[in-house]
Amino acid sequence: MRSTIPSLIFGLALGASSWAIVSLVSDQFEPFDSEIGFYSGQIMLAAAAFYLGLSRGLKQVLVYIVGVYIGCVVYAYVFGSSETRAWILLGLIMTWGLCVIPLLSGIFGKLVSIGKKKYNKRLQGDAATPRA
Repeated sequence: MRSTIPSLIFGLALGASSWAIVSLVSDQFEPFDSEIGFYSGQIMLAAAAFYLGLSRGLKQVLVYIVGVYIGCVVYAYVFGSSETRAWILLGLIMTWGLCVIPLLSGIFGKLVSIGKKKYNKRLQGDAATPRA
């Protein structure tokens, strides 16, 4: 049984990083205001989710997504302006939108993992069958 703590910490760090990267690639703070910032963060989050789905399983992906959500919200609240903090309730809802693509990517990684296992079993079954 694998611990979910590393996935949660990984999600917290990358969730906050997905907001921090926006200021590095644009003059905006929020991912929703910068197309390049949004896509940069989503690619980073989705790639990590795919890896977790492929190698660790769906439970780890779900814990990672919770960490991403918390990391995004905390980063926005701590480093945002007073206006950002004033809109935090709306932010709590809207931030779930940033978790959709990574979640789908993690599920896709899990599906690839399942397909890979079935394919390998089929290859092993073909290898065990004698050929005439």
